[in-house]
Amino acid sequence: MYDVAIVGGGVIGAFCARELMKYQVSAVVLEAADDVAAGASRANSGIVHAGFDALPGTLKAKFNLEGNAMMQSVCSELGVPFRRNSSLVLSHRAGLSALETLLERGRKNGVPNLEIVERDKLLEIEPNVSDDAA
Repeated sequence: MYDVAIVGGGVIGAFCARELMKYQVSAVVLEAADDVAAGASRANSGIVHAGFDALPGTLKAKFNLEGNAMMQSVCSELGVPFRRNSSLVLSHRAGLSALETLLERGRKNGVPNLEIVERDKLLEIEPNVSDDAA
């Protein structure tokens, strides 16, 4: 008999099990596949979402921000290499309003250090960027 059954052994299920180990709780992880992280977690691109694209006020926005803030310490505890390297979101010059929307969302969500850079700074950051990029 278990106190908690966690359905799914992906990143979230495994993290929930890890957190429950800190308490006097007996837990079991139930996974349909023959290995952990075989579903959606396997297809993850490795991005730690900052929270600038999630709609303000949503749980996704809240958890993106909180998870991002936790990542360095969790990786350190688990002995997993982690490097915070930022994001570079590009748009066609005609699509600058899309970048402004992301900037506004990110600010509302509390994401630090967001900015829209001018073309010359963009080329300093990434010299091989397309001529069409804003």
